Amino acid sequence: MLRQINADERIAVKICNQRTSLSEGVMPSFDVRFIKTVCDDTGHEHRACQAMFKVDASSLTTAAQLAEADFCRQKGVRDWTIFADSIELRMPSAWGG
Repeated sequence: MLRQINADERIAVKICNQRTSLSEGVMPSFDVRFIKTVCDDTGHEHRACQAMFKVDASSLTTAAQLAEADFCRQKGVRDWTIFADSIELRMPSAWGG
């Protein structure tokens, strides 16, 4: 499952199918990446990971909120968009973890 939240839109941009089961009583874990798009000297864009967190949460929305708070606390800022353009949330198995 991938959910990308753009700083401008703050909505889901991509969602890849993978089921999350809460019925088993296990809190799902999410890997959360804060991404910044940067240009190289030839003008080509590249995505740079600014930070990555593992978050246990009951939903993607809660995972994003917890990760945003952790990121801001660690960077000493109020708004994560100073350092990143988007947030990606995935179940660890979606990244091969």
